[in-house]
Amino acid sequence: MKKDVSLNEAYSLLHPRPVALICTKDRNGKVNVMSCAWITPVSDEPPLIAISLWAKGYTHNIIDETKEFTVNIPSSKLMKQVWLAGTKSGSKVDKTKILNLKFSPSKTISPPLIEECIGFLECKVKERLILNEQILYIAEIQRACAEEDLFKNGIWIDEANILLHTGGKIFSTPKSI
Repeated sequence: MKKDVSLNEAYSLLHPRPVALICTKDRNGKVNVMSCAWITPVSDEPPLIAISLWAKGYTHNIIDETKEFTVNIPSSKLMKQVWLAGTKSGSKVDKTKILNLKFSPSKTISPPLIEECIGFLECKVKERLILNEQILYIAEIQRACAEEDLFKNGIWIDEANILLHTGGKIFSTPKSI
C-alpha cells in the first residue's frame, strides 16, 4: 500500500543521490567548498549540468561573481569532509583550513580541484534562474576527469564507493553495480 508524502518532503523520494563538493574561488582568490546533492546532468550536446543552491547561501554569491565552479566527486572516505562542507558557512569559516583537503589548479577555469576526490568537472555557468528560495545554475562542462582504475566503460565500478546523500545526516554507498 502506498502512503501520501508531504509535498515539503516530495524531493526526498529522489534520494539517495550522489553528493559532490562544489569549489568556488572569488576574485580575491579565496576558495570555498560546499556539499551539493541537488545536481544533475541536463544535456549531452553540449555537456550541461544543473545545480540548485539556496539563495541565502554563500556559494551562489561567488558563482554569480565569477560564473565558474568545479564539481568534485568524493568517495565514502571523504564523508566527514562532505558533512563539514555542508554544515559550515564559508562566509563565517575558511573551510579550506578545516577540511584538511589538498587543492590543485584546474586546467580551464580558476576554481581548484580537490585532489582526494575520485572525479572532477570544470564548469562555466551558461544560465541562472531564480526558483523561489533556490538559484538554479545551468553550467557547461569544460573538462571532466576520473580515476582510471575506478571509472571504466563509462561507469563507476563498485570499488569507487561513491558517496550518496540519503537525507539529513544520513549517507550511504551503492551496494552493487
